Amino acid sequence: MNSHRTRSPRAHAPRALLLLAGLLVAAAGVVETTCVAPGLTTTAGALAAAAGAGVLTARLPHTSVDERELWRWVARGCWAVAAGMAAETALAALLDGAAPGRAAGGPLTVGAVLGCVLAYQGLVRWNRYRTTAAEPGDWLGGLSWLLAAAALVLTVLHHVRTTAAGPGWALEGHVTRLSVLLILVGTTLTVTLLSGLHRDVRAWTLAGGLAAMAGLEAVGAHHLVLGPEPAVDAALVPAAWASVVVVAAWMTLLPPAPNPVRYASSQVLTVGSLLVIVCGAGLLLAHGLGPGGPAAVPVLATLAVLGGCARVLRTLRDLAQLASTRVEARTDPLTGVANRRAFLESLAGTQRRGAALLVVDLDRFKEVNDRYGHAAGDAVIGVTAGRLREELAGRGVLARLGGDEFAVVLDDPDVARAAAIAEAMRAAVQVPVDVAGRIVRIDASIGVSSTELGERDHPELLRWADAAMYAAKQAGGGVRVYDEAVDAHERDQRALADDLRAMLTGGGGGGRHGEVVLHFQPQLDCRDGSVVGMEALARWRHPERGLLPPVAFIDLAEQHGVMFALTTEVLDQAARQAARWRAAGRDFPVAVNLSTSCLEHPRLIEVVDDVLARTGLPAEGLVVEITETTLMHDPAHAVAVTRAVAERGVGVSIDDYGSGYSSLTYLNELPARELKLDRSFTARLTSDERTHAIVSGTVDLAHHLGLRLIAEGVEDAGTSAVLRELGCDRTQGYLHSRPLPADDVTAWLREHDRAVGRVPALPSPRRGS
Repeated sequence: MNSHRTRSPRAHAPRALLLLAGLLVAAAGVVETTCVAPGLTTTAGALAAAAGAGVLTARLPHTSVDERELWRWVARGCWAVAAGMAAETALAALLDGAAPGRAAGGPLTVGAVLGCVLAYQGLVRWNRYRTTAAEPGDWLGGLSWLLAAAALVLTVLHHVRTTAAGPGWALEGHVTRLSVLLILVGTTLTVTLLSGLHRDVRAWTLAGGLAAMAGLEAVGAHHLVLGPEPAVDAALVPAAWASVVVVAAWMTLLPPAPNPVRYASSQVLTVGSLLVIVCGAGLLLAHGLGPGGPAAVPVLATLAVLGGCARVLRTLRDLAQLASTRVEARTDPLTGVANRRAFLESLAGTQRRGAALLVVDLDRFKEVNDRYGHAAGDAVIGVTAGRLREELAGRGVLARLGGDEFAVVLDDPDVARAAAIAEAMRAAVQVPVDVAGRIVRIDASIGVSSTELGERDHPELLRWADAAMYAAKQAGGGVRVYDEAVDAHERDQRALADDLRAMLTGGGGGGRHGEVVLHFQPQLDCRDGSVVGMEALARWRHPERGLLPPVAFIDLAEQHGVMFALTTEVLDQAARQAARWRAAGRDFPVAVNLSTSCLEHPRLIEVVDDVLARTGLPAEGLVVEITETTLMHDPAHAVAVTRAVAERGVGVSIDDYGSGYSSLTYLNELPARELKLDRSFTARLTSDERTHAIVSGTVDLAHHLGLRLIAEGVEDAGTSAVLRELGCDRTQGYLHSRPLPADDVTAWLREHDRAVGRVPALPSPRRGS
């Protein structure tokens, strides 16, 4: 198959028509200058110009969207030139066959001037699509230039006039057309240079054609003045104008150069307007001091000066609006300080010379919004910004990054000075704020980084300051200078948190982020040493870090909002294992810890019911352990949830008893079955009399309330013996066993049974077996 695409005959039609128009004008010029055929070139030029304008109009749908407006105005200009030539021919017929080509008079001039004005509008629009230096309807600038050029040409002609080889109206026609051509040539060159079109052959072709036309008009005017015979045959003028139209039409057939858009400033327009003003003022001065001249000169010069002044004032107004817009775009509207965009620009500007950076985050600000409303919060932000700016005292740039977060760029990279400024800023923030009669107190966490610490890349410098600020916030507020070791630990924790979330989102089992596994620690009866329960303790088998204890990830799960997902997985595994032991004759419950967030989760009861239903474990085979701090966070809600759990037959245990703010109220209201004495009391039981007394009293209190007492952390036989003497019901600790995987617990149970001489009860045989 031939890959070469052949053009259809219709694709060649515009080129053929333009070629025919050019040949028509050339042939007419030859005939008129060699034979007695006056007006032939004007007639042929009118036809050629009409052909060119027609091609331009037909080509409009095929031009690019950005340039379509340019060619639409140029097409209108070409039609105006064609109409002028046609009117010139018609006028000659009415004047008894006078030679319009010899006169080159009024209709051609009117059409040429109108065509140049329309083409000027197209060029300005071309400039607008390529730059931001002019608006599409810049009539004022073009008119000012036109008036100044006309006044200048008339003045020059007046001072060099000695004899005229032709009628005065022919000379004025040359002058008028020359004036508009000079404006058009200047506009074309300006657009070409400003708009990045210097590689576009079309722009230079147009400029060259217009310049040649202007030269022809200038020569014609010059020889009409200095005579005695014109060096330019009048037939060449309409032929040249027709040729310009044909060239303009031909340009639509050329591909545009792939030039990038160039954003030019408004100073070029201002300089052009100032030149118009200077030229007009000079012409007025020359007219007033000289021997006189055409009466139109002062009028034209005055109008040009007024137009130039108006254009300068308009440009200055636009620049003022632009400056105001730039300030607004870089200013935070609430506080009046720099915004994030201005902050990043300022930070980027300090990359070479060095700088220090502060990131300020307000503590307890959310409470202000929640308690007093956002209007009060905005007032606090405004007052705080003013105080920070006063403390900064012009030593850097203060910016509001958003919400209650600010940042400061200091020109001085000295870390000690930056930390001192940060301390002063924090002290200013801590001063109470009076908002509508309410005293509001907040604090700040401020992170400090500097290029002195070894980093000049401003995004990394900002990350350092953020890391230091978060470290300060986790410590309860204050000022922290970036520490690489702390940052490395924080990044490691964030990576671990991401793995934890991914693991729990993926179902918690066997994926590339590891899996949750359970270890179990037995609970023994103090009287006969029998196993009466197990506590399920979560572990994370990480593919790279190995087996991680709860201390490595429990807080991360709470901080990152995945604690309920983790607890759901633990409940499921614990219930399944308890059901297996029960099926094997090991009839003891398994305990699972519940955190504060889990106790407050709306789906907790639903999950407990679902786990029991799926595993077939009786409700009495499961115990949930709740700490004192969990209970005290929202006592009313805790009581309601634990009662709902207990109503299902699930056991409730109060864990870590004595380590929090103990209250006898919830002991009376909660449907708990047991208290678990915190290991801190167990560890000092045999060495501290006051601890011994507290444990003894706790045992009595639990028994009087009908509760069992389990002592955690039992590691030696002496402690176990004292607990047994005090009446403790159960013990748990390393004395009996460390937390073990389920399979190891099963083996341990067999060893324990042999040690105490017990045989576990077997499950009841099924009927029919």
